[in-house]
Amino acid sequence: MAAKTRINVMFDEKTLRLADREARRREISRSEFIRGAIRSAAEHDQRAAEEAALCKRRLKAVAGMNRMAQKFGDWPAEEILRAARDRWSVPKKG
Repeated sequence: MAAKTRINVMFDEKTLRLADREARRREISRSEFIRGAIRSAAEHDQRAAEEAALCKRRLKAVAGMNRMAQKFGDWPAEEILRAARDRWSVPKKG
């Protein structure tokens, strides 16, 4: 088990009662509940950042596809992308 450090944190009464109620409901200590809440918040933020980065990459790809469509005329971009995705998702033999 990792070493623990004692800190002082100030909570308003309503937040402290909420933390105590949730800790009792989960049958864990107040400290464990607060540690878990911090971990959960950090993991949530990490997932949100990863999703935002993925969305940004997708938007960049779409912009590139739109530029090519304008340059080369009408072509079945969605069909081409789906076919490529399907080829990439099939495991290689060998």
